[in-house]
Amino acid sequence: MFNLGLFELGLLGVIALIVLGPKQLITTARTLGRWYGKFRRMSARLQSELVSELELAEVQNALKAEIDEIRASEARMKAQMQELQTKIRQTDQTTILHNQQERQTDKDSHNNPPHFDNLPLTYRFFLLGDYDKKRRLPPPPFMPNYKADKLLHQGGV
Repeated sequence: MFNLGLFELGLLGVIALIVLGPKQLITTARTLGRWYGKFRRMSARLQSELVSELELAEVQNALKAEIDEIRASEARMKAQMQELQTKIRQTDQTTILHNQQERQTDKDSHNNPPHFDNLPLTYRFFLLGDYDKKRRLPPPPFMPNYKADKLLHQGGV
């Protein structure tokens, strides 16, 4: 630290012994030793705090970079979601328009469709072709047959 050799230290010790005396030299040496120890501990603590602060700054910079990257990916994901939502809305609108046009053409082409109350799926969930519409017959009218009903509802023949 001060570049003191053995000769310089010996010379300082002899001068201190002459000036302070043998009793006070011991107490002075203890006091100087305590101060030197405190100085070494404080310098080591300061050095470790500086190193930890530098490491903390590096970690904070890395964390900020990661957060920026996460925010950028979040923005990209939001943009993709908005694109998907607009595509879905467009396809929904085109589907609705297409369905309305089909209904309009069905109404125009089928001015008087046959009315079948007991066929629940007719004209509701699917459209029949012309061939199938011609083949389809209306249900027979309900006519009670009293003779057959008596035979059917008798108990065990």
